[in-house]
Amino acid sequence: MPTSALMSFKLLALLIVSINAQNSRTECRADGQVGTCISARECSTVATILQQSREQAIAYLRRNHCGFDGMTPQVCCISSTNINTRPSGTVTNPGSSQQGLNRQPPTSSSNEDTQQVDLANNPLLPSDCGRDLSQRIVGGERTELDEFPWMALLEYQKPNGRTTACGGVLINKRYILTAAHCIKGKDLPPNWRLISVRLGEYNTDTERDCIQDSEDSEVCADDPITVGVEEQIAHEEYRPQSRDQRYDIALLRLSRNVAFTTFIKPICLPSNSSMEGRLVVAGWGKTESRSVSNVKLKLALPLADKDQCDQTYSNAGVRLGYGQVCAGGQRGKDSCRGDSGGPLMTVERLADGTGRWAAVGVVSFGPSPCGMQGWPGVYTRVIDFVPWIVSKLRP
Repeated sequence: MPTSALMSFKLLALLIVSINAQNSRTECRADGQVGTCISARECSTVATILQQSREQAIAYLRRNHCGFDGMTPQVCCISSTNINTRPSGTVTNPGSSQQGLNRQPPTSSSNEDTQQVDLANNPLLPSDCGRDLSQRIVGGERTELDEFPWMALLEYQKPNGRTTACGGVLINKRYILTAAHCIKGKDLPPNWRLISVRLGEYNTDTERDCIQDSEDSEVCADDPITVGVEEQIAHEEYRPQSRDQRYDIALLRLSRNVAFTTFIKPICLPSNSSMEGRLVVAGWGKTESRSVSNVKLKLALPLADKDQCDQTYSNAGVRLGYGQVCAGGQRGKDSCRGDSGGPLMTVERLADGTGRWAAVGVVSFGPSPCGMQGWPGVYTRVIDFVPWIVSKLRP
């Protein structure tokens, strides 16, 4: 280890000596994930975070201190190569599986494929989609009550009740677009079963969602609805155990048609490969202070440089490729656990000058912990899968 890194670890160790010691143990939990209680200077996660931010490394040590070995502080250490697929706090640790690493993209380009699909005249896709164009500031804050009305929460049955984990978007009256790992990912608990989707949700802590309109009045949304899942359609090329998580895209066919309202509307599929506009991600995922957010949140993200992102993940043993795109990479700004399957969105400008929201990405995976400087999140690039999506739709 470089001398500068050793000196940093000594400084960090001094900073946490004042923390009350706990009994040292082999297995522990760090930020909701299983780790190993080891010397702080031996933890590769701390080394990785330290390269990006000394403050974040100190915060990690403070949160996850797990005891002492003599006078040496120990920390609950997660492998620095953990790639978080983000359904409700679970983690994918890239293992020895080589499935998918050498897969080749289709011979035709995504642009050629998309040009063969006439989205505008497809009777199974709504013509009036993506209509939520009020110019609101985006920067990691709460959404408005009626903002992004296509957002969906996936509900799972577990032994002691129901829980929500992943997200998705409504693309027509019968189908939800989400991530394949939300259906068959190796991090999903084996006793969880996807049963329904919640639409029109805003605040998961309240039965009726209202916001203050003025000092003496409030505006309330319609009650959210829960619709059963009739069919789960993961992409045939998705391999849950693969390091790269390519083809991480899926559709859910609902048990009945959904009526569109002010608070439940479909988003558009992308009509071109451009991602030059403002990119926005939304969901109920992990925040700085909570394991999940009770309120729907939004965040603006920059498109990441492809070559730099490829190199970053290559250093962690993950080779990105066809159907994947990176966004983010700024400290503290990232989609995170619980956001899996949710959308990366942008406003497409049409020939007549109007705009509409399109789902250009699906939240797939990213670094753990979330929001590390220089580590963008990885999204499934929807434009590459438009032909696949359309081929699966039925009335």
